[in-house]
Amino acid sequence: MGERIETLLRIPLAILYGIILQIIGVIVAIVTIVQFFYTLILGRRHRGMARFANSYASLAYHARRYLLFATNKKPFFGGPGWEETLPCDFDRTKKEPSDGFY
Repeated sequence: MGERIETLLRIPLAILYGIILQIIGVIVAIVTIVQFFYTLILGRRHRGMARFANSYASLAYHARRYLLFATNKKPFFGGPGWEETLPCDFDRTKKEPSDGFY
């Protein structure tokens, strides 16, 4: 696909990504509040909630890279998506006791 067509395609995709990320962002905000109280009460983070927030952060990162012309890989559509996340603390194999997350 040519650069001009790719550039024009980013406009409707920016709107679509904005809507999707906004909806998921509201859910992540609720999860963050629940995670805060969960950690405050039990003294540890919930693995599933941390991974969910990490997936959102990774997806938002990939979408912004596309919209800022840093890459031509479209998030969701053949490019990085929800399952292609950046590393999370829980995914590390080596535990570091000094960071307080384990």
